[in-house]
Amino acid sequence: MSELLRHMNSQNASKHITPHWLLRIFGAKSATFQITNEGVQVVINGEKYLTLAESLAHETAFQEGALFARLELRTSTGSKSLYGLRKKEGRTLFWWLREHWLRQLAPVVERSAEGIRAVLTQGYPRESRFKAARAMAQQAHASFVRVPEPEWCTEVQGVPFKWVADVACWQDEDLQGLQQRYVTRQLQRYSDFFDVVESQPLTERQREACVVDEDNNLVLAGAGTGKTSVMVGRAGYLMKSGQAKANDILMLAFGNKAANEMQDRINHRLGKCGITASTFHKLGKEIIAAVEGPQPSLTPLAEDDKALALQVNQWLEEHLNTPAYQKLTLKYFEKYLYPTANPFDFETEGEYFDHIIANEIRTLKGESVKSLGECLVANYLFKQGVEYQYEAAYEYRTASPLYRQYQPDFYLPESGVYIEYYGIDRKGNTAPYVDSEKYHQSMVWKRELHSENGTRLLELYHYEWQEGRLFDAIDAQLAALNITCAPLPQESVLATLREFGAISNFAILLTDLLKRYRANCYEQGQVEAVIAQANNSMQLDAAMKLLTPILNDYEALLKREGHIDFDDMIGKAIQYVREGRFRSSWRYILVDEFQDISEARARLIRSLRDSATGCSLFCVGDDWQAIYRFTGSDLNFTTSFREKFGATNVTNLDLTFRFNNGISKVASRFVLQNPVQLAKQLNTLREVNKPTVSLLREDNRPPNNTVDASRVEKVVSRIAASAEPGSSVYLLGRNGFSLPKKTELERLSMRYPSIRIESHTVHASKGKEADYVVVLGLETGKFGFPTGKTTHPLLEALLPPLETYKDAEERRLFYVALTRARHRVYLIADMAVASSFVVELLKDKYDIELNEFETSLSQQLLHILKCMKCKTGTMVQKQSQFGSFFGCTKFPLCTHKERGCQRCESQMRRAGRFKICINPNCLNWVPVCPKCGAEMVQRKGRHGLFWGCKNYRHEGECCKHTENDIVFDQQLSVPESTW
Repeated sequence: MSELLRHMNSQNASKHITPHWLLRIFGAKSATFQITNEGVQVVINGEKYLTLAESLAHETAFQEGALFARLELRTSTGSKSLYGLRKKEGRTLFWWLREHWLRQLAPVVERSAEGIRAVLTQGYPRESRFKAARAMAQQAHASFVRVPEPEWCTEVQGVPFKWVADVACWQDEDLQGLQQRYVTRQLQRYSDFFDVVESQPLTERQREACVVDEDNNLVLAGAGTGKTSVMVGRAGYLMKSGQAKANDILMLAFGNKAANEMQDRINHRLGKCGITASTFHKLGKEIIAAVEGPQPSLTPLAEDDKALALQVNQWLEEHLNTPAYQKLTLKYFEKYLYPTANPFDFETEGEYFDHIIANEIRTLKGESVKSLGECLVANYLFKQGVEYQYEAAYEYRTASPLYRQYQPDFYLPESGVYIEYYGIDRKGNTAPYVDSEKYHQSMVWKRELHSENGTRLLELYHYEWQEGRLFDAIDAQLAALNITCAPLPQESVLATLREFGAISNFAILLTDLLKRYRANCYEQGQVEAVIAQANNSMQLDAAMKLLTPILNDYEALLKREGHIDFDDMIGKAIQYVREGRFRSSWRYILVDEFQDISEARARLIRSLRDSATGCSLFCVGDDWQAIYRFTGSDLNFTTSFREKFGATNVTNLDLTFRFNNGISKVASRFVLQNPVQLAKQLNTLREVNKPTVSLLREDNRPPNNTVDASRVEKVVSRIAASAEPGSSVYLLGRNGFSLPKKTELERLSMRYPSIRIESHTVHASKGKEADYVVVLGLETGKFGFPTGKTTHPLLEALLPPLETYKDAEERRLFYVALTRARHRVYLIADMAVASSFVVELLKDKYDIELNEFETSLSQQLLHILKCMKCKTGTMVQKQSQFGSFFGCTKFPLCTHKERGCQRCESQMRRAGRFKICINPNCLNWVPVCPKCGAEMVQRKGRHGLFWGCKNYRHEGECCKHTENDIVFDQQLSVPESTW
């Protein structure tokens, strides 16, 4: 048969076949087959069809019956059936077609196989290469469908066909196998290089991170795990393995200092190899110069915040000379000066007070108020020219043993009218932390009091503000009382705002908004989307209308002077790369500290990657150390890296060379409370079996005399007594306010010369390390840790989305503070005002040392000595002209106060109906009146001893509650818990 086929092939490349004459009577057709460049062509009745591969790949295409044979063909226009064929002729035709088809197809398949191998052997089997190779194989496989059997054509090798068929069916596990084999080979081949590229041989994970070259690569480097070694090792490996030359590699850092340190490390470990570490701004400037020609000049305002603020203030004052801008400004001050937080959304009064304090909510006259609603009322009265006094004492005496003197919210001296702003909603509900029944009773009492004394009362309600008609309600009620308003001219209001510093403060805000707006490098439609999605869209829109003229002034100044700023370096670079005016030649982009990336910078590196064929992205960062959201850094680019950039390999560096397992256990557990943080196991070289995080709990007031050591000195003294000579000590604070002054630092250094003491903010300590770390300022409040200071809502709207987990970035900052230490961390706190972080460490029983320093019982109990009124403040000792007392730390917003123990003056704690002295040597107890909450005192009456309320008076309003016997439960003497 093969001789017959060779004879046929030698004669021609076409074949004609005619059905049996009997079947032709019933419609069977003749056909001519031709071998063309496109494939096997069949001609039937003059119509030409291209035969599809699956027709010739399966034996079922040729079918033999009892008398005749049939050839079923699938063509480019559908199925064609040739029947009534003589069996021998049909069989010979089918073999002839298949052999010709295979001979013609074999070179094509071989070239496809070579192309697939070329793609897969370019280097690391990236997902993009894998998918490209598989797509090529699937396309080639479609031309033959089935791997040919050897007897089909002895001159055609089946190996390429089988290779292509296998690749066409590859799945994810095949890709993983390819990658693992590649990594294993490379690690073996370059083992000696990885042993010496750094001062210490790289770890297995570090080596793997250097070798893996996915389309996008994320290396999650824990604190102290050697991320810089990976950056250097990666660059060196790419050159050593011949995959890249120096000019193929772009290495990026965020600041000049980091870039210089990286450059020094490269030069030291790799020699003068030609790789340059650059900052994003330097890169942007070079891209601009490549497109525009001359190097652009930097505006002096870019590096002088004070000069920029002065310039913005000048522009603002110029615009305030125009009536339209004046009107917009005053509308903003009237309606949008402060964030519109609803007091009903807070669980405790203390939390709402924290909001008031953090946002520095004051009237336009500079008065401190207890609610935003009161602030709005005060500002509106001021603008309308209505003189008022805030919380002035009522003109008739109301003070009694039970109540202090009544102070209405507002008093209008010119008309003798009082105003009360009631915190109830339309249904009469109060905020969750307010006793609704007592509140409504007080409303009734106030109304009756004014009625009895003939004083006029104007009532306003929280729900009127919520419904947007508070000002209308004021106007209507003032008019009803025949009180004439004399609205202040815009110039007069502005003059008052200037007097109280409101305009200059607003100029500072506009300066910050200008910088934030420019740094975001907004593209068409992005600003509008930001405004629409903001929670405070109306406030943001109002502010943007005031900012836009300032933006125009700034950009006009840059154009006029021929300058750019740092934000132009990013924004223009993105534009030029996107437009194709700058073509990137870098095939490997390496980014350090990637957790600090902003959306604009991410846009730039993504554009650079996409503009160069086959370019890979290599990013090293630690989401646990993302602490720069306030500069625009967006953690989502790290935690959602694959979604942002595409096919990704993630490598975890899991061995820290810095701290021990004691520090790691506390720090890792703490930061991972936020479920957004990427979970990773951090192992340590140094293992200890005792806690290495210590807590000193002590009153934060200065020592009583020069002999008493300060809290900081107590810790420093302890370190100096046990540390190796020359050990380094960092005093770290959330901000500069909590750090010791320079003179104090010098004094400590002089007194303890065996150790080296430095002080830094936690942000400044990033990237550094010391033998011992002392964390200061662990308090609540605006300058506490976590900070109680809130970002202005307008700036907040221009920053990356705020994480839902409470204090998420502050938690990471605390993690950074803890992980600067090699051997031990010391935390200093006063439990009266202790940071919520310290409270969490104690409450959740973290593995920390509590007994290294002596701790007073009051410090151990202060967590149960919370203010009974606002719930979040702590009762602390204070002094007045009448002596010592205990008052709330939220004063003046919370005015709750209590007496100390009458025997020893120590603080009293609440237990059931008793107040009990916390002094273990005293434990004096006093019952509390169940009627008014005052203390009960034992008195002698005609029938003997009895208990009476301290608020009892012989005449006037007082509490007359008495009890014959009060039995104290001695079990209450023992506190429920101590920390």
